[in-house]
Amino acid sequence: MSINIKKTSSKVGHNSTAKSGASTKGGQKASSSNVEKNTADSVDLTATATQLQQIENSLADLPIIDEIRVATVNQSIKEGRYTIDNEKIADRIIASEKDIKKS
Repeated sequence: MSINIKKTSSKVGHNSTAKSGASTKGGQKASSSNVEKNTADSVDLTATATQLQQIENSLADLPIIDEIRVATVNQSIKEGRYTIDNEKIADRIIASEKDIKKS
């Protein structure tokens, strides 16, 4: 399957094919030998889809784990400086639940 990304148009492209038995110029019927057969699937994407694909590619390059942040938190725990803010955690859980209910 091929994917065509169109950068200038937001319309989805359509392939036109002559159908067997369709009228042609002069009222003649198109024969089956004139029918174009499209055996490959294709998808045309809009400019927005192109942007989304670029964003996805740039995110794929980012590491899943922020090693510097993990090292900083580990060091804070070892030194006893890491504190847990229960109020902040509770507030974020409540906000998350409210967001889920909105969906």
